[in-house]
Amino acid sequence: MKMTGNLVPYIAKEQFDNVATEFLKKYCPEALRSPMEIPIETIARDKMNLSVEHVNITEDLSIYGQIFFTEGGAEVYKPDTDEFIVVKVKRGTVFIDPNVFFMRNLGCERNTLAHECLHWFKHKAYHTLQNLNSNKMAAACKCPTEQKAEAKSAQWTDEDWMEWQANGIAPKILMPKDMFRIQADKNKYLKKLSPKDSEYSQRYLELAVAELADFFKVSKQSATIRLKELGYIL
Repeated sequence: MKMTGNLVPYIAKEQFDNVATEFLKKYCPEALRSPMEIPIETIARDKMNLSVEHVNITEDLSIYGQIFFTEGGAEVYKPDTDEFIVVKVKRGTVFIDPNVFFMRNLGCERNTLAHECLHWFKHKAYHTLQNLNSNKMAAACKCPTEQKAEAKSAQWTDEDWMEWQANGIAPKILMPKDMFRIQADKNKYLKKLSPKDSEYSQRYLELAVAELADFFKVSKQSATIRLKELGYIL
């Protein structure tokens, strides 16, 4: 795979599914043989040897998660004392803010972990290079709540491009293209969609999205986007 001078991989949007397939071939090949809930935490802990910790990262949930490429200090938020402190972390540690689950949903939490796993899978080289003249703080890649607009991509930094890649590929890891199609093709509510009756079609779509989201353990928003990407809905 081609990389920039700073070792950021070139990954076009049309390659996102290929990278997700590459990830699953390495860490969970059975997920490419039949539809299933991707065991992303098992992949992270047992296959990638990452340490997953639920830690308050910010006061306002502006960062869902982060992964550390070196050992050193990391800033975390202590809600009981309303202060930030520095804790020591090891290389390969993943922080997931527990409020992602409590204030968002399980699907969002799983997507955050898949996002961090993708960083480890594709972006270690960049962070190793950046850490050559490091300080005592651990080199980390953060998963912010807000995503930057693609319309302004000409102004993006290396970090922005890597976040864009992880944001786009993580849902595809949790919903592999071919396996998602198999499951969608079996969905009884999708088969009932008809443009002639918008009221019933909307209800059937809601039920279909709910079933697919529950099956793959993703958010309803992610399942809806996947259906649009694969041409099931407009």
